[in-house]
Order: sequence, then structure tokens, then C-alpha cells
Amino acid sequence: MFTTDFTRAPVQGRAAALLLVEGRSAAREGVVWRRRVRDGSIRAELVLFGTVEAARTAAAAHPARSRLLVAEERGYTNGVWRAEDRSMAHNERFHPTSTEERAHREPPPVGGPVKRPRRDRAPLPPRRWTLFDSESMFLGATRYRHPIAWIATNRHWWQMVRKMRRMPGSVWHGVYAQWPFTLGTLATYRTRDDMMRFARMPEHRHLMQWIVRDTVNATGGFIRIFSSPEEIARRDGHALATARLRLERVETEAQLQEFLAVSRRDDPAHLAVPLLDADVRAWSDGSAAADGPVELHLARRGDETVGRTTIHRDGALDAKLGTRATLFGATWARTRDDLRELLELVVERGRRDGSAEVLGPVSLLPNQTGGVITSGFAEPGFFDGAWNPAWVPEAYADAGFGTWNESDTWIAQLPDAPEPAAPTADELAAAGVRLRRASRLRFPREVARLRTLVNAAFAQLPYYTEISPAQMRDATSGLVGLMDPGLWLVAEDARSGEPVGFALVVPDPVDVLRASGGRVGLREIARLLRGGRGRDAVLVIHGVVPARQGRGVAGLLWRALAVRLRDGGYRTLRTTYIGRGNRASARPIERLGGRPLHATVFYRRTTDAPREDA
Repeated sequence: MFTTDFTRAPVQGRAAALLLVEGRSAAREGVVWRRRVRDGSIRAELVLFGTVEAARTAAAAHPARSRLLVAEERGYTNGVWRAEDRSMAHNERFHPTSTEERAHREPPPVGGPVKRPRRDRAPLPPRRWTLFDSESMFLGATRYRHPIAWIATNRHWWQMVRKMRRMPGSVWHGVYAQWPFTLGTLATYRTRDDMMRFARMPEHRHLMQWIVRDTVNATGGFIRIFSSPEEIARRDGHALATARLRLERVETEAQLQEFLAVSRRDDPAHLAVPLLDADVRAWSDGSAAADGPVELHLARRGDETVGRTTIHRDGALDAKLGTRATLFGATWARTRDDLRELLELVVERGRRDGSAEVLGPVSLLPNQTGGVITSGFAEPGFFDGAWNPAWVPEAYADAGFGTWNESDTWIAQLPDAPEPAAPTADELAAAGVRLRRASRLRFPREVARLRTLVNAAFAQLPYYTEISPAQMRDATSGLVGLMDPGLWLVAEDARSGEPVGFALVVPDPVDVLRASGGRVGLREIARLLRGGRGRDAVLVIHGVVPARQGRGVAGLLWRALAVRLRDGGYRTLRTTYIGRGNRASARPIERLGGRPLHATVFYRRTTDAPREDA
């Protein structure tokens, strides 16, 4: 039942403030309880203080991420932990939400019949928030009468927790235990209203009614609600000052998790293409095959992350373009204004570094992945492709950027395509080639040959820089599990056996990556290997060495691919971007009934900085 007197509650219930810190806190003064916790790969500590001032001092002194939450005056106690009496009962009505408070509307009753909770078997969505995005926290505990009651709680406990984790405003959940038979709950949310919505879930109501059934199952309980100062100010109707955007270098695991998760908060999950977790970690720890360090930055307004970007340089691209450029990539922002300010900060960084221009978004080079789509926003993105909202090109224009390397991705609906005809022996002989498919058993050799072919076929393109062996290993690190060997074809000279052409198509893993948030673990590998008919496919790259171009080799490769795609039951074929000046590369998919899908561009802007060689 509601109370403001927690004198009989355990020490956790008597705290005035709570501090979440990344790593360990050095604070000692004013600490009443502490516990180490984990949020995925983030190691953190939860520290309770007897005064708000002591918590503020500890937060200011902590070198990494921290989040201060202040205890609300009113909470909940029951049974042996209730100061007023020792009654064991629930409140007549729920705690009101902010909407109900503003409208002076009575919240719904706690009691009454509740439908028995149904088991939730739906997969959990990728995490959108980290522990340090919490604005409200539920800290409570129940003292059970005996171990049997504790065990009986599990009938509905885990499905309640699972449903809670699926809620949009749920951030993190943990538990603690104390002798005798006390089980505590720690749960954080984006807002207090999100917490109140959880409290009204049938699963939670059913469990609470079971716990407070006289003292048969439990003898005591308490709940304290903690909220951030910003959440309290918003709830009280106070306007918060808008802080200037700043870039914060990613240096800790919590920051890295924010970098990965921030775009999931606003982008439609069925359209966006997640960053690969392994790629981002390689950029962060310096193991990526890059020409120098790749800096990861969060765009922050006060304590809120509203964007992200990478910043790096590449000497080979500078030499190709005859410039000195600061490159940026994996760039995302919550709003058009946020992105415009973020881009201005990137330009300022390029100016400080002495670059003549900034160019992007590239991850890490134009011939790897990146770009911004300028049409086809209702069409979902796909593996190795880009997707962004319609306002993103406008934000680049607002920031003074011009377009570069205008291209298109393409799509062909394979069931509607003309019936493909496999190349005949006479046609292959006339072209002087033989076709073979790649082998998983010879994967390293296949990758080495592919690198040689790609470098020879694309050297003349204006944005292309030679792929090094290390870059090729990075680009193909997960390909052996993803590839369909029948869709990786190599054209070899019929006499010498030298490779002269190639086409690499892969089953599109984007649905698996969306479900995992870009992580590729054992479960994801198993899903990819299972495959299944009716899949979508992506043409990652194809080409012919210059000496054999114009002799029909590309057409023979495409016809063989079309037959294999049909026999494999693939529904659609999409291509990564093809430059509008490269009509020859687009012609084969046009013959399959293909059409442009997403118009794609990169952006450039001068920094007005003096050139080093001027």
C-alpha cells in the first residue's frame, strides 16, 4: 500500500538517491548499498546513497558513463516492512500516469479479475537502449514465507519479465536475493509512464494479487520509484533548456553499445539496415583494415544521444581524387536539425585537421558500403545497401553539401522475369571461357582470386581504390556461412584457366540481422545456413577484366545466375549501387525485368581550409 514512511523497510527502500555507473564507483561517503550489475556486455554498478547531495558528488567524480536517479517521496510497503501497520494488501488503484494527473482522471483499480497470462513465444527485439538511457527505475523486494512460495513465483515470473522486455519503454532488468527468502527486483524504463504501463500488465497484476493474498505466500514487500531530475522536471511541466550538440568520442563499452543501438530508436525496423556488430567493434578496437584510426563519435545534447558518426581518413582515396578529405560514415541522427548540426561539426573537424573537404557517408570507403538514398524511401533496405528517411537528403543540402557519384540500386522480381536460358557449350566456346561455381572448401583461394579480379575490373571507376588483402579478409569474413556456392560464379579462360570474370550473389541476410540487431552468433549462423526456398538475393559485385569486356562474358555469367536463382526458388534479386554512367553493369538486370530501386548518392563539401601543399 502507498506510504511515505520507509523506516521499517530494508536499507534499499530507505535510500534517497541511486547512481548507475559504468565500471566501479570509487564513492564511499553516503553509500548505503551497492551491487554490481551487467547490461549485456556493459559492466556497471548500482549504488544507493542516503542523500541526494552525496550521489551528485559521486556522479560528478565518475570518469565514465553515469546516471543519477532521485527517490520519489511516495512508494509502497506491505506486511513486516510497513511502518503504519503490518497489513498485507494492495492499493485500491494504480499510481496515476502523467496523462491521468494532468486530466485529474482516476487510474484504474488494482483488484478485480485478471485473465490468466498467456505464454509469450515471440522473439525479443534488439535492444534500443542501454542502462544509462534510464529515466525511471523500479526498486522493490518481496519477502516470501518459505522457499516453496519463492519457487511457485516462477510459474508466471519469467513470462512477465519476457513481456516487459518487449515493451518499447523497457530498458533493463535485474534481480537480487537476500536471506531469508527475499527476492528483489531492479527494473529501469525510459519514463515513469512506461513503468506504470508495465505495472498494469495482466502478468504483473496476477503476480501481485497472488503475493498479497493475506500472508500465505509472502510476509512483506516494498517498492521505491527513482526518477532522473530531467524526468521530474518534465513531469512537473518545466521546460528544459536545449543544449548545443557536441561530439563525444566512443571509448567505453557503454558508448559503443549506444553507437550500435541509437538508430533502432527511430528508424522503422522493417526498412532500416543495421550496422554489423563485428564491423563496429573492429573500427573501435583498431583491428579493421583501415588506413589509420577510425574514430567513433556520439552526437550528444546534454545527457541524450541523438546521433552518431565515424571520422577517418584514407590516403589511397585522397590520391585517387586528388584531394585531402576527412571521411565520415555510419552517420545517423534523430531529426533533420540534429543531422545538419552533426554535419557542421564534421566539417569543423575536417577544417581543424587541414582537410580540403569532407566526404561521406562511407563505411569505410565508397567501394565498400555507405551512401544516402534519395528516392524509394518506402522500399526496405537490404544487405550491403543503405536506407534512410526522406528528410536526410534535405539535411545534407541544408548543411551545404553537394552530391557525388549518383547511382541506383536495382530490383528484379524473379517470378515475373523472362524464362532464363542456360549458356550452351557452343556459346561458352565462342567466348573462350568456362564457368564454374565457387567452393566452400577452397574459400581462402576463392577470396584471393576474387580480390585480383575485382581490382582489375574496377580500377577505372572514379571512386575505386585497390582492395588490399586485409580489406578483402574483412569484407568476406562471414561470407563462407552466408554464401550459396551456386550463386558465386567464376568465368575462366578456356585455355589458361585464368579467371576473367565473376558474379557474386548471396542470400539476403537482412531479416536475420534486423532480428539480432546486427549481431552474428551461433543462432544467426544456424538460421543463415538453414536458408529455405523463397528467399531474396543480393548481387554484391560482378565484373569482367578489361581485356575481356565487350565479348559477352558478363551476359553468359548472368544467364547462368538467372537459371540458378530460378532453380533455387529465389523471389527477388537486388543489386548494390550501380553508377548511372555505368550502363553496361545495369543492362543484365534490366533484361531480367529489373528496375531502379533506390537512388543513391554520396556527399561532399569543402572546408575552406588551406591546402597543405598550397
